[in-house]
Amino acid sequence: MEQVAYNRSYDEHGDLINSVYRAFQDRCQELPDETRTKRRLRHLIFLTIKEQTTSHAERFVLYHFFSDFFKAVESDDQAALAVLKQIIRDEKNY
Repeated sequence: MEQVAYNRSYDEHGDLINSVYRAFQDRCQELPDETRTKRRLRHLIFLTIKEQTTSHAERFVLYHFFSDFFKAVESDDQAALAVLKQIIRDEKNY
């Protein structure tokens, strides 16, 4: 995921990404553990993005960021996760 490190739009939208990520985390905490499937979490982030943004440009950046984020988590790509976690300012291990 080398291109993640060079995606400047992530840096430019860092505050928005962080805000949406925090809202997503809050909503995840409300879900029972047994319903936290990959499909459910992806659906939840799409709903959160839709609720937190108004412009298509913002949504576009967010969709790509969280797509990269989920791919990095699924493939256990620690280098990509390190870059993405810097953007969302999260120290938690996945």
